[in-house]
Amino acid sequence: MGYYVSSLVAGGLVGRIGVALLADAVGWRWAIGLLAALPLAAAVVMQRSLVDIPGSTARGETFRGIRRQLRNASLLRATVTGTAFFFTFVGCFSYVVYRLERPPFDLGPGVGSLVFVLWILGAAGPTIGRLADRIGWQRLGLAAIALAAAGVALSLPSTLPSLFAGLALVTLANFTGVTAAQLGVTRATAVDRGAASAVYFSLYYGVGSLGAYVPGLAWERYGWNGVAVTAFAALGVAAAVLSLSGALHSA
Repeated sequence: MGYYVSSLVAGGLVGRIGVALLADAVGWRWAIGLLAALPLAAAVVMQRSLVDIPGSTARGETFRGIRRQLRNASLLRATVTGTAFFFTFVGCFSYVVYRLERPPFDLGPGVGSLVFVLWILGAAGPTIGRLADRIGWQRLGLAAIALAAAGVALSLPSTLPSLFAGLALVTLANFTGVTAAQLGVTRATAVDRGAASAVYFSLYYGVGSLGAYVPGLAWERYGWNGVAVTAFAALGVAAAVLSLSGALHSA
């Protein structure tokens, strides 16, 4: 799972930094057009190289499996955890570029996009996966929530060192928490695993992508402090869910 997360990091770096640098050189239209060629090429490679395994599950049984997983408390805990990290991560990195373009930083888009170099911290994914195996995904998730909250708090002062340090913690916490959550998904059920993954990723991307919208509303009215509040709220929900589940298991 850690290797999968590391591959997401590589794609994110290309999409963020590569496009920003190309946009400065040839304009944003050409940059986006060239970026679109990469998933197209990947789709062709996968179509030609991956083994096509015919489905053996009837459609009705698939829907029943999804309904069962929607009642799976362990799966939903992992889903809330992963979604909260994705929401926080997307919110912080979607609006930090606007913050860097404003006083007191006054950085251009090309220079400001270098903040995404911090995503390289996601290369720790394989090590994080092994750590989750040792201490359990829920404990690792709670530790990552605390790390992310500390990072958001550290990003509040208007200084570049504290902002970059805070975002570094948010990045490390995100890839730690997402790795932990996905391990939680694999351990949530021994049956209907395809349905469990479908539920997780649908909610992860569907709800988590609101991190590109809801913090924007807060940004327009309250600036970076508003973005931070939305991040704290998402992390608080995940912390409550994991803490409550831990209390129930120990009772």
